[in-house]
Amino acid sequence: MKIVDWNALPDLGVSHNPEIKKRTLINRGEIPQLMMYGTAVFKPGQQVELHKHDTMYEVFHIQTGKAIFTISGKDYEVGPGNCITIEPGEIHGQSNPFSIDATWTYFGIATD
Repeated sequence: MKIVDWNALPDLGVSHNPEIKKRTLINRGEIPQLMMYGTAVFKPGQQVELHKHDTMYEVFHIQTGKAIFTISGKDYEVGPGNCITIEPGEIHGQSNPFSIDATWTYFGIATD
């Protein structure tokens, strides 16, 4: 059993853009196949360049604000309540061209 206080976690930079801050609730290795489970704050003007993960699913659940997810060359505007699943090998990126923060919870599941 493990209890984590989100309020006590440090803000860390995400690997694709260290200016975007996350808090990791569950780290890689704590649960088999789970790469991470955490939250992120995506400030206006921030973006993550297009990239892919060959052996990982990523799931994002938008909590507040709006963002643009580019997946396989198509833009999707998402907001509170939307849940996006990105499959291994799909080229994707995110941007926040809006005037308020976007926040989400997210996790990754390894396929290998």
